[in-house]
Amino acid sequence: MSLLSGLLDHMPPVVIGTESPKVDSQSRPRFVLATRVERPAQFITAPHANAATATPEWRQARDQYLSHIMVCSSCYAPTGRHCTAGAHLRASYDNTPLEARS
Repeated sequence: MSLLSGLLDHMPPVVIGTESPKVDSQSRPRFVLATRVERPAQFITAPHANAATATPEWRQARDQYLSHIMVCSSCYAPTGRHCTAGAHLRASYDNTPLEARS
């Protein structure tokens, strides 16, 4: 006897030939928005802010930080634990702007 058959013993039997419940043929009311609400965009940025469009300074700060935490046994980024050098690199990374100021 397998584990699966023990689980299936507690299920009710399947009855073949039963029909599905009748669906009401009356049409249901449809909900329509009476007036369209125009909302301004919440976040307005340049075409798309990402690492490819970031400033060279930001990319350098990111690369230095990531290179450090990948080899440092004292740093553990998911919990925010950093050694002194890692903490300075993280602060530099956080304070460097991703987008160039206009």
